[in-house]
Amino acid sequence: MTVVDFEEKRLDKLPPREMSGRLMRLAPRERLQVILDRTDAEAVVAALAVQDFYISVQETGPDDSLPLLALATVAQLKHLFDIEWWQKDTVRPAAAIGWLERLSRASEEKLAAWLFDADFELLVALFKKWLIVAVLPEDTDLIEARDSLPQGTLDDQYFWEPRYPQYEDLMRHVLSFLFEVNYGFYKELLNHVLWSLDAEVEEDAYRFHKGRLEDRAIPDFYEAIEIYREIRVEKILPMKEVVLAHPSGESAPSFAVACIPEGDLLSGVLKEIPDAAAMDTIQLELASLSNKVVVADGIASDNPQALRRAVEKTVAYVNLGLELRSEGDPKVALGIVREVFLEHLFRLAQGRVAQIKGRLKAVQQRGWLSFWPTGIKLLDFEWLERGELLLGKTPRILRPASGAHRNSREDFFRSRRDLGEGNRIVEAIEHAGVLFESVRVNPESLAKKLWDRGQIPDLESVTLGALVWTAAAQRLLTGRWEVAPLAVTSWPSAFPVLAGDAIKETILTHLAEIAPEDEKSAQVKTYLDPLFESYEEEMSSFSAPPDPAIVRFFLFSGE
Repeated sequence: MTVVDFEEKRLDKLPPREMSGRLMRLAPRERLQVILDRTDAEAVVAALAVQDFYISVQETGPDDSLPLLALATVAQLKHLFDIEWWQKDTVRPAAAIGWLERLSRASEEKLAAWLFDADFELLVALFKKWLIVAVLPEDTDLIEARDSLPQGTLDDQYFWEPRYPQYEDLMRHVLSFLFEVNYGFYKELLNHVLWSLDAEVEEDAYRFHKGRLEDRAIPDFYEAIEIYREIRVEKILPMKEVVLAHPSGESAPSFAVACIPEGDLLSGVLKEIPDAAAMDTIQLELASLSNKVVVADGIASDNPQALRRAVEKTVAYVNLGLELRSEGDPKVALGIVREVFLEHLFRLAQGRVAQIKGRLKAVQQRGWLSFWPTGIKLLDFEWLERGELLLGKTPRILRPASGAHRNSREDFFRSRRDLGEGNRIVEAIEHAGVLFESVRVNPESLAKKLWDRGQIPDLESVTLGALVWTAAAQRLLTGRWEVAPLAVTSWPSAFPVLAGDAIKETILTHLAEIAPEDEKSAQVKTYLDPLFESYEEEMSSFSAPPDPAIVRFFLFSGE
């Protein structure tokens, strides 16, 4: 039985300009195959926005993307090279010659087209770094001077040798092409390589490079970090005008829109925008925002996974800001998307997420976690993972397994529910401090008593739960709430006393004594609940005392 992929059939019939948005939703290899299967593949690639072309090359892989390079327009190649060849204001000759070699393998025709359209200043700056060039002095016999000159020459006038010997054939090929097609251009290029000042020519090349990046809404670092400046709600006003900001005839970039999950409010709102000009404006805004995130976060251009995560972060924060501003009402959200700058929505969301991170950071640096040598590592695994995600450069949350995702996964804040979950985590950790206060112990003294064969052999392995469970065990065994490691020799007799219900009741009774306020007690219980579940699940399976070396809930001493 033959399975017909109707979506692929539809893509095969779409005009090139209508394909770009669909293509960017496909996996990179599938995207490339769909393009190559078209009889008008060159027109399909030409219809891609330069940003979409760049992302496609990166996701496909530089050495696997030769078919895309062969089909590219000069504008697309320029954009790719503008990003790949520069490190701030300095051109990278090794990166540039590597990409030029790929272009040569992909298409001699495209290489020629790029050479005659490239900025002359860029070519001079690159050839200065690629070649050692000399000229035959006047009134000098060639035979006498030959041994003192570089070996490469096409006219016995200009002599050169490559600084990158592995690319000697490529350099000879490029120079031969220029020599044969336009000898005047060839001479002018080599004269500038010989006599122009390195700093001046590279500065001129950078000026044109920077101008092109600005035209594509790729900012410098100081402009980019403005997206992390919090904005007050009252500053978010309907000021946006619908304009076509991209060059005439060029598609708006689709890569950011393609990263919006189907269930998000933003996804549903965009489907309700029939106006092509308004949609183009939104696509350009999202692309510009994504560029700012990439620059502000210092993401390397040769890391396609990191680039995609930056785009996913962008659309997640815009969606969160949209939810906050519209209170989740799709009709209100539609008006906001059409009239409000998406950057303002991003900054609104960023501010709310930063507040959550700031609260947890305060607990880490000035709160109860700061009083323990290992800091945040004192948190139990169930909370440590979530806490570290919140404290990351970009705070994230842990989503439980569901649907297509068999395992829990990290994700960006993208909804008001996510903000609620982040606040719940921080509140639980904040209020768990009352437990720490009740089990405070001298770390140095405790470290000397720990059993080196157990699950908790040193302070690095100690958790708040282990301190609490050990104190609760001592309450059941001796009547005293204290963090005194259990003697390994006493474990067989202690085990029957430490059943799940008994431990839970003892800890909750203690909690009622130290945190009688209902709200604070409820938050501490939030911290304890997953620990109770883990203890019951792991320990209830043992009818006889398990080897203390595999028990992670109690501190043991080797006595």
